[in-house]
Amino acid sequence: MKFFTKFLLTCVFLFSINSGSDAQWSQSSAGINGGDVFSVAAYGNNVFAGTSLYGVYKSGNNGLTWDQTSLNNRTIYSLTSNGNVICAGTNLFGIYVSSDNGISWTQTSLNSQSVFSLYSAGTIIYAGTNEGVYVSSNNGSSWNPAGLNSNEIYSVTASGSFLYAGVGFEAGVYLSSNNGANWTQTTLNNRAVFSLLAQGNFLWAGTRNYGIYISTNNGSNWTQSSFNSAIVYSLSGSGSNIYAGTENGVFVSSDAGISWNQTGLAGQIVQGIASSGNDFFAGSKRGIYHTPVTSINWTKSQLHNVSVFTIKDLGGRIFSGSGENGIYFSDDGGSVWNQSSFNDKTVASLAFGNNKIYAGAENGVYISSDNGATFSLSSITNELVFSLAVNGNYVFAGGGYGFHFSSDAGNTWEGTSFQQVCLSLVYSGNTLYAGTYNGVFYSTDNAASWTQTSLSGEIVNTLLVNGSTLIAGTSFSGVFISNNGGTDWAQTALNNRDIYSLAVYNEYIFAGSYENGIFVSADNGQTWLQRNQNLGNQNIFGLLVKDGFIFAGTEGNAVWKRSLTDITGISQLSSETPAEYNLKQNYPNPFNPVTNISYEVLKSGNVKISVFDISGKKLTDIVNQFHSTGSYNVTFDGTDFPSGSYFYRMESADFSLVKKMILLK
Repeated sequence: MKFFTKFLLTCVFLFSINSGSDAQWSQSSAGINGGDVFSVAAYGNNVFAGTSLYGVYKSGNNGLTWDQTSLNNRTIYSLTSNGNVICAGTNLFGIYVSSDNGISWTQTSLNSQSVFSLYSAGTIIYAGTNEGVYVSSNNGSSWNPAGLNSNEIYSVTASGSFLYAGVGFEAGVYLSSNNGANWTQTTLNNRAVFSLLAQGNFLWAGTRNYGIYISTNNGSNWTQSSFNSAIVYSLSGSGSNIYAGTENGVFVSSDAGISWNQTGLAGQIVQGIASSGNDFFAGSKRGIYHTPVTSINWTKSQLHNVSVFTIKDLGGRIFSGSGENGIYFSDDGGSVWNQSSFNDKTVASLAFGNNKIYAGAENGVYISSDNGATFSLSSITNELVFSLAVNGNYVFAGGGYGFHFSSDAGNTWEGTSFQQVCLSLVYSGNTLYAGTYNGVFYSTDNAASWTQTSLSGEIVNTLLVNGSTLIAGTSFSGVFISNNGGTDWAQTALNNRDIYSLAVYNEYIFAGSYENGIFVSADNGQTWLQRNQNLGNQNIFGLLVKDGFIFAGTEGNAVWKRSLTDITGISQLSSETPAEYNLKQNYPNPFNPVTNISYEVLKSGNVKISVFDISGKKLTDIVNQFHSTGSYNVTFDGTDFPSGSYFYRMESADFSLVKKMILLK
């Protein structure tokens, strides 16, 4: 029997070691494609996309798949490459540069401007900003003003000794022949110019509402083309063709801009275009598209720059409500997602009941009776619906302007006197709880009347019922728990974070936060651990536990998932009482990036295992919860840490021991 027990524990331990490489979050977003892409640039084998709010994405396989770079929290209006340096122009934070293909970024001395355009000419880089034109002659390390400082410059380009600037507010195109020391307004002087392209003596200007103008003599004279009523956000040349990104897709001219034909993406707002070899890329408000130049056939790239605000298991199918892209669903555990026909609205909440799916959107409640194949807008319109709950034929909708209910499964709706901004709804028995800007309220009569609980004055973003326990996630104040139906509330140890989502699995509570990723508690909120390996400190708006995995809906990065076994982290190997406390040497050691730490607990109580750097600075807690007597194993993932020596320390009521481990990448 002892031999069998020892053999079994050895197998469990080896399994933990072999599966440790998967002990982290992975993106599970195939099919959730989109994003607001302002700019596109190609350098070598890489393509870069600048997005609204979420920084720069990079593709190393011709746009098939994309990864977010470390510049991940800025709006990127413009991109350019100059040798091995990539420059990114941001909104209000100036210019960032990368010299390692986008792995790391440094903010330059131009650090407080909105940079609408960038252009590289040899060793010189020009920037069009909200404070005129700037120039750098050292790969963006330093910048000097180059005139027009009272103008917003939406586009810059150069040809030969001439520098051109496209100006907003109907000021047209300016010309400089001495690198910006002096400027002259050209005869195109009464249009807002969003884009410029220069080739030899030819110059094309894309305007707001007046299409494209052409100059054949370096800007001295201009002629409006036949393409004369469009908003032209971007221009690019490839071979003998000129491409224009407009508010209605991409247009192409093969005769120097005299005539134009649409070449796809009709109805799309195309803000940035770029070519790379035989391939062409278009960045739009709905994502990034790719086509071979030789045969125009646009394909939407796997750029997962989509915010997922809610993720639910509704009738066995996983649904996610997104920002501006409607609803996606998955039938294979989140591996592949399909966009539903409801694809152009922000969806903040989802619920299931009466064989129907209810979706709370930016303009009311939508209902599907065919498992998400089609959705129809209900009689609630012009209402931003943050929360939904279903109880029999009753459906409740909490919005930004009022609270509504339906007593006939959503066919008709009525308003109520409850005027709180309702961010979250949950049922416990016959009691409906509402999380609002002013704490938690409850109703026992289907929303006819409401009573405020003792949790008041807090912004309650999310509510969850776990048996007899009610859990509330708040802005600024973390997580609160009530064990008596909301009569009394206790603030947990997670007390200074913005919490937007909650989930439970057995004794584990998961909390999705703003700018701090995911926290986990195994002791009803007394202690919490961050579990962000490979996820980083993302904003987590939705959480779902299903089929052995936890799914996270993020801001701007779609859906991620992780094995529940991995995220809970701690495996009890034996419940037998050991002879003494013990902290074993990690294995393997050195390790990259995951290692196992086994330990033994003599007396029941709280156990903490912390990791420190070589200077003694505490980096993280990998264990911090109540333990019964027994033997345990926990995995430590060093993905987010550099190579080097680290210490790990185990502490309990009457035991402390430190050991050393080496991360070798």
